[in-house]
Amino acid sequence: MTLPTVPNWTEPLLKPMRASPKKFTAMIGLGLVLVIMLGRLLLGGSGPSNASASIPSGAAKSGGLARSGEDYLLDPAQDQTELLQWARQPIVPLQRNLFAVPLDDYRRDGEHGGDLSVGAGFWDQLAKSLSAHADQQEQRQILVDNVRIMAGELKLESIVMGAQPSAMVNGDVVHPGDDIAGFRVVRIEPRMLVIERQGVRLAILMD
Repeated sequence: MTLPTVPNWTEPLLKPMRASPKKFTAMIGLGLVLVIMLGRLLLGGSGPSNASASIPSGAAKSGGLARSGEDYLLDPAQDQTELLQWARQPIVPLQRNLFAVPLDDYRRDGEHGGDLSVGAGFWDQLAKSLSAHADQQEQRQILVDNVRIMAGELKLESIVMGAQPSAMVNGDVVHPGDDIAGFRVVRIEPRMLVIERQGVRLAILMD
């Protein structure tokens, strides 16, 4: 007579372990942690303790602070008292307007400050120098205009180029270095004569 086979209950547990040993071990560990936490909860285990703070009775107070060792704790009552004392003090009026601009400390256009480090004489010398330079420029321009007027009376009639070039001006033959009508001939070029008088050089073109 054949006896019925009794199923082995460990086989369903061993099959996943053989398939993936790492996952099975992790599941067993999580299960143990869950069982321990449920056990502590059911047995009335103590939860997290409540935090509490207090000021030591022997702490020395100074300026609204209570010091114990190296820790400083605020004393609200002392701070409120000092704040009220400060608020009850009379208001001291300001000696000057913070929004007013002292215009006397700044120079206006065309004015020279007398307290500059370079001194007032510097500005006077600078003004004189600029004025003298302007006068020189004006005199130079007047000289150039006068020389141009005098040079306008000269007429370049012909030019002969060669080893010693020559030109005929107002019917006279001149060479480089000669003088004519108060002008010195600087050089002779084709169809142009360069002359000079009082440091002013001009070019006369042949018509």
